[in-house]
Amino acid sequence: MSQPNRKRLRLETLRTQRLEAAGSKYVELEMDDEKVIKFTRQNWWPLALVKKLQQVQNDATKDTEASGFDTLDGMVAVLREVSDDKELFDELHAQMTVGDFQDILKEVMGDGLPEGESSSSSN
Repeated sequence: MSQPNRKRLRLETLRTQRLEAAGSKYVELEMDDEKVIKFTRQNWWPLALVKKLQQVQNDATKDTEASGFDTLDGMVAVLREVSDDKELFDELHAQMTVGDFQDILKEVMGDGLPEGESSSSSN
């Protein structure tokens, strides 16, 4: 008796392929005095964290009184969560500007590919 057609995926293989396509699992940010803080890229976030972020965004949109700062606070909390050093993140947060926040968030939420590059082959 023949086996049905099916495809079996190995989680470790999928992760390896994603890492090869993105080039890096982390975004490293160098601060003053050569302190380095690492943020995990969005593709590597645990689903529980993504659900938490979605809940923060949903709560902010449901409440008509909610301002953009509610979502901003939620996103800052998420960045803190995906940083490798919470104390260093708090230090960064104390001096962070809106532009800094947007730049860091863009890198963390991105797919890790330099602009103009694609993970697909053009051969």
